[in-house]
Amino acid sequence: MDSNRYHSLDAMRGLLMLLGIYFHIAIFHYSESLLGLIAMITHYFRMHAFFLISGFFSALVLYRKGHYEMLNNRFTRIFLPLIIMVWPIWILNNFTSKFNELRYEKNILESLIQSFSKFFTNPLENFMPWDTGHLWFLSLLFGMSLLSYLMRNRLSNNYILKLSQRSVLLIFDRPWIGMLIFCSSYSLLLLVLNKFEAQGEGGWSSWIWFFKENGIKTFIAFSFFYFIGWQMYHYRDRIIDLSVRQYLKIWFILSILINIPLYSLYSAGYNNPIPLMNEVHRNIYNLNENLQKQKVTFMIDMSGEIVVEGSGDTASVYVCVAELGNPSGIKMKDIGNGIWSASVDLNPGIYHYKFRNGFHIDWEGEPSGWEVRDQIGKGGCGYGQYNNRKFKLKDKDITLGVFCWSDCTDCFGNEIPAAFYEKDFETVIVERVFIFLLNFLVPAYIMLVLALFIRFCSKPSKD
Repeated sequence: MDSNRYHSLDAMRGLLMLLGIYFHIAIFHYSESLLGLIAMITHYFRMHAFFLISGFFSALVLYRKGHYEMLNNRFTRIFLPLIIMVWPIWILNNFTSKFNELRYEKNILESLIQSFSKFFTNPLENFMPWDTGHLWFLSLLFGMSLLSYLMRNRLSNNYILKLSQRSVLLIFDRPWIGMLIFCSSYSLLLLVLNKFEAQGEGGWSSWIWFFKENGIKTFIAFSFFYFIGWQMYHYRDRIIDLSVRQYLKIWFILSILINIPLYSLYSAGYNNPIPLMNEVHRNIYNLNENLQKQKVTFMIDMSGEIVVEGSGDTASVYVCVAELGNPSGIKMKDIGNGIWSASVDLNPGIYHYKFRNGFHIDWEGEPSGWEVRDQIGKGGCGYGQYNNRKFKLKDKDITLGVFCWSDCTDCFGNEIPAAFYEKDFETVIVERVFIFLLNFLVPAYIMLVLALFIRFCSKPSKD
């Protein structure tokens, strides 16, 4: 490998970023196709691999140029691009979201004009980037660079650091043992964080993610790979020896070992708390034939609200179930006395939902027809960053409501037990097992892909 340039890592880092574009296209427009499945597989390890490579290059800059130059390099190559580019990306995202919404009912010219006018009717909301959006990873990456700079002296002779260096060395010297430690360590970390995936549950795109619980958890999860990449720099001469055949074997065997307990859980009647993963895995294991969907009925009292059209042609209320991936939601029926109802058959699992006044085609934040998140949160039935309502579906039909708009009670102040989500001990244990199993293979995917790039992309491209 060239001593001045790591072409394979450059190529891998670049492709990982490009895959992000296709992931966002596929997940919104081709989620049920083969392209959507490929996008989900790459999403499983893509950003983790990116942070590992970033840790490697951060260590490279530090050991070649010193601590101060490393921090200066990270400031000019990470923080400044974040500050400069977040504004145009924010504006473009707001414009295209509105344009896409209007195109359902207007021609191109009218859609363009009204999309532009949106910025002047509410300039503060639409011109000011209130979060980092698609550049969230730069914010976290700069945080990792800053932390490594601040901790540079404390970590120099730390026992944990030396232990981690020996563990990383095992990845090259004794790959089977090293990968078992690598995979187990990451799964245990997610288990301790009680987090189903590194990038889950929001908070990480906030400018002040370090004040948000989920933001901090995401930072810790991805920092694990940044730290591993940093340690790998100490064994940079060994990276060139990574064997595709060896890591393909490791990935294959570990995949079998992990799928045995996963299959056992599903066949025993347990369900993955993530409905999408639950359905995908059951399809793979051919167990969906034994999985009976249950009817969920949502009911909302709109007697104190004015029902609007939104972008639709009739005034209607919708219920948006986040796991179904449709921001417009399910259209509800007016059954009289201001009560709206909708029923849908769902697989067992844990779901997040909210009611929405009027038809909308994107996930744009409040107001946009959403219930008031702060009010739901104060009532105690809001969960996560957005105070979504939440329920667990087991093996019988359930009814959720009748809720008053943006409340955890009905419109007479009576408590509705179904409004509140509570975990029993068995659910907690099963969720922890799923967390461990679902994240175990992330390092195996990363090392296999890294070995492929080392094998095929180590030479510089021709002019």
